Amino acid sequence: MKSMMTNPMRDPAQSNQADESESALSALLDGELGDQAARPILKRLSRDGAELSQFREYCAIGDALRGLDRDMPGLTSRVMAALEDEPTVLAPMRKASGRRPVLWLAAATVAAITWGLWNTGPREAVLVPLAATQRANPAGTESGNAMPYLAAHQDFTQAVVSPPEMHFTKVTLAGAER
Repeated sequence: MKSMMTNPMRDPAQSNQADESESALSALLDGELGDQAARPILKRLSRDGAELSQFREYCAIGDALRGLDRDMPGLTSRVMAALEDEPTVLAPMRKASGRRPVLWLAAATVAAITWGLWNTGPREAVLVPLAATQRANPAGTESGNAMPYLAAHQDFTQAVVSPPEMHFTKVTLAGAER
């Protein structure tokens, strides 16, 4: 991976070979290779110093991902050097508007005054004039003709018309039969 980052403008044949080498190293570290496939890669690591340093980097990355504390030699200095080489991009600062705080202050003041006036208003009940109406007298109560009807239907009238204290007695106009 390091070889790809240091030389991005190489020919496709070298890139293909580097990709195969990196995937072989990754497979070796992941334990995906058998003994027969791992032996040539381990021999190549013992001969090639660049590939060995790449293998060490992969091991350190794996340890970091697993949360193992392993000191990588020169990691801090390499990161700091890379940060030093990074170009500094300065974004233009937006002008602070002087009106915005004033608008918020004005809105808060209006809200506070409105709330204060609303809550300190008069606490007494406001009398509202209403139109007066005459009390209506039902026609049945004036003539007195409702009593026989109410006596006949006393089971229903007590729940609907009369208060619970008002009871009707059943009256029979026929002769006393005993």
